[in-house]
Amino acid sequence: MVVLGPIVTLLRSRMTALIKLPRFGIGPGFVITCLLLTGCQTIHDVKVDAITNLHKPGGTSYRLEVKDAGGGVDKEAGALAVSSTKSALAARGLFEAPANTPPDMVINLEYGVGPGEIRIVYQSNTDMGVSMTGAQRSAARPLLVFEKYLELSARVANAPADPPARGGAGNPEHRGEELWNVRVSVEDPKRDLAPYLVILANASIDYIGRNSGSAIYLRMDSEGNLRGRMESAPGR
Repeated sequence: MVVLGPIVTLLRSRMTALIKLPRFGIGPGFVITCLLLTGCQTIHDVKVDAITNLHKPGGTSYRLEVKDAGGGVDKEAGALAVSSTKSALAARGLFEAPANTPPDMVINLEYGVGPGEIRIVYQSNTDMGVSMTGAQRSAARPLLVFEKYLELSARVANAPADPPARGGAGNPEHRGEELWNVRVSVEDPKRDLAPYLVILANASIDYIGRNSGSAIYLRMDSEGNLRGRMESAPGR
């Protein structure tokens, strides 16, 4: 004879803990979802904005130039930003040009944490095990959030210098024509960039060298795996 009492009690207690968990939503940012009997997982709403030059092929080889806009990212985070970016570029079939070999393009990498901004947070205590109509918004409160971002911009390599003006000198630092640009970002109350670098780099993969048309939002888990896409900004 099998005794089910203790097992049923355990399942009920775990399910109760799951369905009564408050759910928070803030603009482009994060939500916490609970998977039945497997614990909680953080899901990030990542904003992606990409554009490409349809009249200029980008090539496949590149030279990477890095800019730490904030100037405060430690060496480990900086190294992670570079390695994550190179992995994303490789996933799109791009590779670093060998030494002493002119690349097809120069890719600028910029990353950092923006200044804090106030966002309105909606909290709902709707019982997810009962309501089938979705969480209902209740009281709103302000929350200080920080944007973590990663931006890649590619331009033509070895662009010819501007011709000298009459009586003047040329411009040897002429920048090549932009080929494509992709910017990915996430907002939440944390200021630490490092845990988001793989997430941001992975979110950029499908949009490197492509045009997103407008800003889109991807749902990414903490390991950088895509969990879904949204048609509009979170909370709208």
